[in-house]
Amino acid sequence: MAPSQNAGADDLEMNPLHPESLGPSDKTLQDQDHAHAHSAALDEDSGGSTISPTSSSPEKAERTDGKHEVLLEDQTNLLPAKQISSAFNAGRTSTWVGTAYILTSTVFQPVYGRFSDIFGRKQLLCSTLALFGIGSIAAALSRTIVQLIVFRAITGIGGGGIVTLSQIIIGDVVSLKDRGKYQGILGGMVAIANGVGPLIGGGVTSHTTWRWCFWINSILAGAALISCFLLLPLKGVHEEMLPKLRKIDYAGTVMILLSCLAILLPLSWGGSSFNWQSAAVIVPLILGCFFVGVLLLVEAKYATLPNIPLSMFRITTVTGVLIANFASGIAYFSALYFMPQYFQIVKGVTPIRSGILLLPLIVPQTICSFIAGFIASKTGEYKYQILNGYGIWTIGLGLLCTLNVTTSEAKIVVFLLLAGIGTGQTLQTTLVAAQASLPRKDMAVVTGLRNFVRLLGGAIALAVCQSIVNNTVSVHLKGQGFSLAMIRQITANPTEGVASASGDAKAIIQSAFALGVRNVFLFCAPCTGLAFFAVFFLIKRHNLQRDDDAELKARGKEWIRRRMGKKVSRTEEGVPQSSTQ
Repeated sequence: MAPSQNAGADDLEMNPLHPESLGPSDKTLQDQDHAHAHSAALDEDSGGSTISPTSSSPEKAERTDGKHEVLLEDQTNLLPAKQISSAFNAGRTSTWVGTAYILTSTVFQPVYGRFSDIFGRKQLLCSTLALFGIGSIAAALSRTIVQLIVFRAITGIGGGGIVTLSQIIIGDVVSLKDRGKYQGILGGMVAIANGVGPLIGGGVTSHTTWRWCFWINSILAGAALISCFLLLPLKGVHEEMLPKLRKIDYAGTVMILLSCLAILLPLSWGGSSFNWQSAAVIVPLILGCFFVGVLLLVEAKYATLPNIPLSMFRITTVTGVLIANFASGIAYFSALYFMPQYFQIVKGVTPIRSGILLLPLIVPQTICSFIAGFIASKTGEYKYQILNGYGIWTIGLGLLCTLNVTTSEAKIVVFLLLAGIGTGQTLQTTLVAAQASLPRKDMAVVTGLRNFVRLLGGAIALAVCQSIVNNTVSVHLKGQGFSLAMIRQITANPTEGVASASGDAKAIIQSAFALGVRNVFLFCAPCTGLAFFAVFFLIKRHNLQRDDDAELKARGKEWIRRRMGKKVSRTEEGVPQSSTQ
């Protein structure tokens, strides 16, 4: 009989696969030393009872750089789509350059948590950074649009891992009580990258070739990889490779990839490459649902060490966090994608100007992510912050539902400020809530799963909301007497459609797109409302002070002393005897 899921969990608890992922048993405590040693050394003279690292530590700086680099890359490459399309004469095929990255970075999220348990955090982070850098170099050297799409898919595999592993490592080296503070810093970097990336992309493509968007990121990836390798002193998993490979949930991994691709691909095709009613869309969606069913069966009955332990869903806080993040992923990525469209098509501004106008969403998100994290660390309170954030976010999205051609920039700034405040208060506090509800051994898995559902919500939203915009525009233009051929041309390339129109025709097109974006937010506002109620009814308050924090800190300090003692001994052995007298 195949081992059950619980058997796999018991095996992990008794024989931890990775020194940073463990429960509070005596057996596992000894392996937790290194996870807190770096921060404990910095706090050695403080006399405090909790781990309190400083942001200047080299390993924390490296992790921050790694995550910021991949987020910056993700946003920098939003702008050169037009240049890429022209360079390869690719037409609408060029949209797959971005889609390929989104797909692979999303579908690999659930497996990174468990893989880091098996192979080690540092080893996997270095591997994803290398993959990200290699993919960026290859993308910069691409000679055909197919090559570029393939290499962007490879880059996405690495990029998705960098984000998740950065958060997992923060969870390893920082106590649960202080985790909100550092996750808040990372959340702020998400916002900064989202704001700065499009500006950099616009500046680069305005003054040089689009290939430099990828060259810049390959350089940043190389720097992050070197700093990670040299400065991140997490222990590896001291086990032969064959036993590690045997622990992998192969069937679950394949089912995750197949189900995600079978669902996301037709959603990206629907309304653009194929009609929604076509077999090319419906059949993969049916297969995707079938693969999800097989995945649940494999994870529940056959996986020794499942990528997605279904037992986690019995904890209402985890379920609430996942529902809230799926819903907020829909709202967040929709605003991030369609507001620049509104600015450029309806308001007629340049891409760089649209990036500047997006800052009212980004800046408060950055600030509030910092503040929310510090409040959670200081007071241990996170649920009220999450509720407050989703409430404000819903109000902001509701106000964005009033957008039209004549809406003033002052009003838009206020609407985006509210949405940004709400986003910042929920971005990382939901991760703290999920991690607080589970033992240490499940921390990596729930981190990857939380990021996965958020990105999945975003990927689905971009497909659905693009259809909402296209359908709204088509109906509006048809009612104004536009031919079917003209409507197809405008929806395929709205920026050029507006630029080539004049007079009343231009005003009609702008009005149609304003209506389409308004309908997007009519779809998104209930999503954050759903997130609010999921948090209210499902998320419970958990103590952020672990019972074994003090003991782990003491063990970490002792580990540092032993390590420093060994370094001193080796140094003295290498010095000539005469110089020591």
